[in-house]
Amino acid sequence: MTRRKRGLPARFHVAAVILLLIPVLLAAALCIGVAMDETTERVYNRFYPLKYIALVELAAERWDIPSSVILGVIHTESGFDENALSHAGAVGLMQMTDDTYDWIYFLRREECPPHDTMGIPAYNIDAGAFLLSWLYRQYGRWDTVFAAYNAGYARVNKWLEDPEITKDGVLVNIPINETKQYVARCTEAEEIYRTVYAEYWESE
Repeated sequence: MTRRKRGLPARFHVAAVILLLIPVLLAAALCIGVAMDETTERVYNRFYPLKYIALVELAAERWDIPSSVILGVIHTESGFDENALSHAGAVGLMQMTDDTYDWIYFLRREECPPHDTMGIPAYNIDAGAFLLSWLYRQYGRWDTVFAAYNAGYARVNKWLEDPEITKDGVLVNIPINETKQYVARCTEAEEIYRTVYAEYWESE
């Protein structure tokens, strides 16, 4: 009597199918990952663009500060709208007022250009970058610099002397909500520019 050959158990068939599908699944996952990376990159490029980057890098090199700091401030101040105008009369990408513009050139010991140059990106970015650099030399912390850029140098100096606002040289209880939010937004934008575009900065 001829004995019939027994087939392989069903679990072996399932395992074989899974093994065959693994390369397909990995390829699909890779494609999805690439698509997600491309989508994420497009989102960042749209909401955190490298607009005016040549002027930004020129000012960053001139005043020895990171480009990501300048971009973070521009993103927060004007959203890269060179025609931005605030209720206080601040203009341009980095939102300069007449008084601030005069003070910047006083600190630089240079004759201040006519005020109608404030909104021109090259002048605006250069002046704003100088002020950020000067403030950093005073404080040594970018969060404090952002606070002073928004609320004013004299006001922040008073905050730094108040133990209810400052601990160990750090502003931990900023009393003006607008400035508190401004510091948080600048810090977040600067970090995004510094990390998302890390490869761009490294290639420079």
